[in-house]
Amino acid sequence: MTSLIRADPSARTLHLDAGKMILRSVITTIEPDRAGDVVVPMGLRNAEEFLMNPVVLWAHNRAAVPPIGTCQWLDLQPRRIVAETKFAQNVPFAEDVFRLYEQGVLRGWSIGFIPRKVKPQAKGARIDDWDLLEYSAVPIPENPGALTLALQKGLVKTSELRDWLWQIPDDRGGRYLRAYPSADVFEELVASPSGAA
Repeated sequence: MTSLIRADPSARTLHLDAGKMILRSVITTIEPDRAGDVVVPMGLRNAEEFLMNPVVLWAHNRAAVPPIGTCQWLDLQPRRIVAETKFAQNVPFAEDVFRLYEQGVLRGWSIGFIPRKVKPQAKGARIDDWDLLEYSAVPIPENPGALTLALQKGLVKTSELRDWLWQIPDDRGGRYLRAYPSADVFEELVASPSGAA
């Protein structure tokens, strides 16, 4: 089966420990995503397996940048999944991403998963059973201008992350995500620092 990516607009930060670089957040909910898909939180079937290699990625990127942290635990609830993420210390890229969450610039999370039981609906699909491959910190803030402001103010210190963030298209309404539903949607941006394909 093809792996899928789901950026949940309801995913958010619940608690942050700046000293330990730990963030507790909602990584997905039962609410429909921008494409109308519903991933049932209690349908996660491989939580124990996932926690054996609990990587947390940046924007679902498995190749161009290293993982930014690890998942310490998952809490499956009927309407959402809460995860605690420990960001990698002494890794400038991961520290910059953590700082963006700490300042409220980044707020979103997204799950990468393999659907196991899918029911088509009028708009989108309902995924009742699924396996979690990873979850990612994602640059889809509630306010699209917040990320630009952070870059303009110089809040992002790592040139690699700063250059990459400048290339992210404004995707109001999720048009870019729907155009590439089963791919790493930002792969071409990460693979080419100049933004050229």
